[in-house]
Amino acid sequence: MLIKLFGIMDLLSALLLLLLTYGIGEMLAYFFAAYLLLKGLLFFGGINTFFDLAGGVLLILAAQGVYSLFYWVIILWLFQKGLFSLLG
Repeated sequence: MLIKLFGIMDLLSALLLLLLTYGIGEMLAYFFAAYLLLKGLLFFGGINTFFDLAGGVLLILAAQGVYSLFYWVIILWLFQKGLFSLLG
C-alpha cells in the first residue's frame, strides 16, 4: 500500500515538474520537493535516493524559474519509477 502511495506521489511530482516549465503550480512544488527530499533522506543509499534528492532540489529550482535539460531526465525517471510502483 505504501509503495503505491509513493508511486502516485512520484507520478504527481513528475507531472508537476513538467507543468512548472509552463509556470503552473509554483506553490505546490514546495510540498512535493519536501516529499522527495524527505523520502531521499529516509531511504538513503542507492541510485533511487540520488534521483529523489535531485528531483526535490530541481523542483525548488523550477519553482524559482530555473530550468535545464537535466529536468527531463528527472521527469522521465520519476514517471517510470511511479508507473512501475503502481504496476508492481
